[in-house]
Amino acid sequence: MRDCHKFERLLEAAGLIARHADFPGKRQVVERCREEVEDLTISGAISSAQGETLQEILAGVGLQAAS
Repeated sequence: MRDCHKFERLLEAAGLIARHADFPGKRQVVERCREEVEDLTISGAISSAQGETLQEILAGVGLQAAS
């Protein structure tokens, strides 16, 4: 149950980033988040599927910020 709660909070945070208006440095923030998701996946704190879901959300933000 605790892991599920952690993932739900991560989803919430990724969604917040995705909806946030563009700002100077947003691309760097998104990249750091993506690195942290990778670290959480490697350490086993979240599953591979959960990591992929978060990466997809953050990848979309990166594409929007690049526009």
